[in-house]
Amino acid sequence: MAMNISDKKAQKQLGKVIRDKRKALGYSQEAFASECGVHRTYMGAVERGERNISIMNIIRISNRLDILPSQLLSDSDL
Repeated sequence: MAMNISDKKAQKQLGKVIRDKRKALGYSQEAFASECGVHRTYMGAVERGERNISIMNIIRISNRLDILPSQLLSDSDL
């Protein structure tokens, strides 16, 4: 049975997981954004759940977090 979740809630959940994992690795938001090849303000918007993140950016972020994209989504309960 598919879970019904709002777009905004999904974005916020994913952003929180990214932020928590980034902090656990000791990255500043600016340094992590640079490592992922995105701008700091974009990363901030992703972490606050304000951006609908593309699959390519999910892959970039999960690579820098040293996890599979599927794990990132799973940890976000998506």
